[in-house]
Amino acid sequence: MVDQKAPPKKQGDKQGLHGWKAALAVFGCGTLAAFGAFGVVVAILGTFISTFSSGFGSEEQGSDAVDSIAARPTAPRDEFLAEKFDLCEIIDSISAIQLSMTSGSEEPQDESIDGGPPAEDNLVRSGSCGGIVRPESTYTVPWEFEFSYRAVIYSPNEDRDELAQADLQDWVEEIESSGLTIEESGSYPMVDEAHYFYGAPESGVGNFYTVVARKRSGVFMVSLTSEDGASPEEFSYEVMKLEARLDNDLGSMIPR
Repeated sequence: MVDQKAPPKKQGDKQGLHGWKAALAVFGCGTLAAFGAFGVVVAILGTFISTFSSGFGSEEQGSDAVDSIAARPTAPRDEFLAEKFDLCEIIDSISAIQLSMTSGSEEPQDESIDGGPPAEDNLVRSGSCGGIVRPESTYTVPWEFEFSYRAVIYSPNEDRDELAQADLQDWVEEIESSGLTIEESGSYPMVDEAHYFYGAPESGVGNFYTVVARKRSGVFMVSLTSEDGASPEEFSYEVMKLEARLDNDLGSMIPR
């Protein structure tokens, strides 16, 4: 088989591009290459920024979501879940405060509003417990901790909040007339309504700090005593570690 040779080029034929055609070709190729490289850089940079931003966004959203869930009050339930309503167990599970319970492991007490046997439409749950708190402040002796509560779950006259308000006032007056040396007292920024008392305990050694508070138709009292003495701000810092959980649980566990 004979190889066919290409016809010889004439002297007039030019190899390649010259003049304005060459310039146009070089410019076009260079421009396309530049745009292509720029596009790649933009795409990579966009992906990096998107990933970087989404990473921080998801982290912030996750943190905000947790804070929102902790801070957002839960709607009250339609019925009373008796096995879940034990405020001593609830505060014992709060990891923010270094609390060790030493008393109050008994079951909560149920009775009617007047102190008799409870009924379907007449129920008051109460309980108390105690222990020690190891505050974040440096103290050689842990603080004594006492907690008690009384929650009107059902009232035949549908006046649960009013009854709880009366309970709160009774507890406040009891502290005021107890003979304790009260150095400071006033309203306190906890749950729906609260009052605090700061002074010297009966022993005369150290300081005590008591908060009496109401959330819906439940009242509770937190009392801390330090033999070494402590400022109201140091006491308050530990008490407020209970606020979010008690606010949420009393708001949701007491039925509508």
